[in-house]
Amino acid sequence: MRGIVQYFIKYPVAANLLMFGILILGYFGAKSMKTTFFPETPSRIISIQTIYPGASPEEIEENHY
Repeated sequence: MRGIVQYFIKYPVAANLLMFGILILGYFGAKSMKTTFFPETPSRIISIQTIYPGASPEEIEENHY
């Protein structure tokens, strides 16, 4: 471990190149990952709508057209 630290102290340009290389590879790696903020899920709700012109909600409920 001490040898690696001494190497990068002696050659700081190599340390900067390594850092930028890791950042660039990380950027492209993160960009290629598949992510979804809202995953697709099947809906468990069924909605039925009927239209009876001129009828009130009470009439539809009582008469069962």
